[in-house]
Amino acid sequence: MSQNSLYGQEIERCSQCNGIFLDYGELGHIVRLMKLYRSIDLNEPEIETLDTSNREPYSCPADGAVLKRQDYGGLPVDTCDECRGVWLDDGELVSLKKTENHIRSNLALYIRLGK
Repeated sequence: MSQNSLYGQEIERCSQCNGIFLDYGELGHIVRLMKLYRSIDLNEPEIETLDTSNREPYSCPADGAVLKRQDYGGLPVDTCDECRGVWLDDGELVSLKKTENHIRSNLALYIRLGK
């Protein structure tokens, strides 16, 4: 893992797979928005969006804990329960930003539907 700067944040990037690890808070506003989105109950059945690959869970680069894979607006994100860091595979940051923009544009609609 090498230290890089991304949007003014210091991140760790894997030179082999180009994935990135963000310490807690480095992805804060996006993750908080995703949690808000997930907290809205739309009374609709959940659609499984995580791929069904049987890959081994990743280990946290910060503390070695097993990362937990979660769905954030249709995007699989690996998170650490210990240090609350986030691992993003190559290209997932761009997808996460697109998802954030979609949620921001439609949040009022989601909230109305959840009532």
